[in-house]
Order: sequence, then C-alpha cells, then structure tokens
Amino acid sequence: MQPPENDPSNSLAFVPDPSGATDNPLSAAAMDKRLAMLEHMMADSINRLDRVQHLVELLLNEAHARRRADGAPADGKTHWSDAGFPIIPRNLPVDFGTLRDNEAVNPDDFLASGWYAREAWGVWGRDSVQALRFALEEYRGGYATVNLALQCFVAPGIDHHSVDILANGYFLGSHKLGAAAQRVSLRLPPSCVGDGNILLQIQHDAPQSPAAADVSADTRILGVGLVSLDAG
Repeated sequence: MQPPENDPSNSLAFVPDPSGATDNPLSAAAMDKRLAMLEHMMADSINRLDRVQHLVELLLNEAHARRRADGAPADGKTHWSDAGFPIIPRNLPVDFGTLRDNEAVNPDDFLASGWYAREAWGVWGRDSVQALRFALEEYRGGYATVNLALQCFVAPGIDHHSVDILANGYFLGSHKLGAAAQRVSLRLPPSCVGDGNILLQIQHDAPQSPAAADVSADTRILGVGLVSLDAG
C-alpha cells in the first residue's frame, strides 16, 4: 500500500522552493526581452547590409553608364576600362591634393560618390560613406595590393575614429585613423578583384563637423580624408 500524497514520508512529494527559484535562471519575461533585443539587432544588421548593397548597385550602374568607347577623355589623361572604371597606373600614386601634379590621370574620375571638392592637401569625404572606383592596369588574376593615405577629423578629447573598408562588397577590415594621414594597405583576394574593376567603400563610424566640435566655423560633416591612392 502506497502512502498518501500528503504523507511527509513520501520522498517523491513536491516541496516548493521558498525562494521562488526555478531550474531556469531567466524568467519568461527576461527571456522575451532578450529575444526581442536580439531580433532588433538582427534587423538593424540586415538593414545596414541592404543599404550597402543598394549603394554598390547604384555606383556600378553609374559606372556602366559612363563607359567610354574611345578609352580616354578629351584631356588625354585618364584611361578607362570596358566597364567604365578609370584605370589606375601600376605603382603610380593618384594624389588628390589640388597642388599636386597627376600627369597620367584626373583624380576626380576616381571619386565615385560621397566627396566634397578637392583641396590643396587632398579631399574630405561627405558624411559617413565614401566610395572610390578604379580598374587595375593589366590585371591578369591573383591577389592585388591597394594602398590609401587616409586621415580623419578628430575633435578635441578624441584619439581616433574607426573606418570600415569594403571592396566590391567584400569586407577588408576596420582601421583606426587619427588627424595625421597614415598609410592603409589592403590585400584583395582574386574572388574580390574579379575582372579588375574595383568599387571601394569607406564607412566612417562617427563623422562630425568642425563647427559642432567648436574647432572652426566649418559646418561640413567630414567623413574620411583621402590624400592618395595607389595599386601594386
């Protein structure tokens, strides 16, 4: 004969925990809150990727629309690939400062979108995303090395900013930039380079105007500063 359920001698009887603890350390409400937060983060990441992809498509469409049948503009400088990308001469830097001489190319042809007018030292990016476009000269496959000289506007009290760099949609890493120009070397794999036409995107984490930082009266939202570009 089994003892009744309320018999203290029954070792299987359920005894509630006075502390209210359960086997699950998270309450249902806490779990729902965490899931909601993760869903929000996932949706935000997807939205960012969609915007980047949309920008890539717009810029590529623009490049194809500007395809040059004769391969060179009237000024005799920049040469263009069949896909409409300006060809960057191998081991010959493109300097973006207005006081620097570029005998072989027109620097403005490489500034795809997101840039202000060029200045004596180089060119400032506008807002958080800038894009460069170029074609590698006589590319025959393999890895390609692209070098940039970059800087950022840094407000007082801030050491540096982070920028993400992508080439043809491939993420090439995050880089910390300060007020002084520094060389950033990128190693592009063959799957990224494709047929040699490159759309390079630079994404600034927190662009700011000098006026907002009480540094000067300049109200432009400054992204990355570009001094030079070269490909080996």
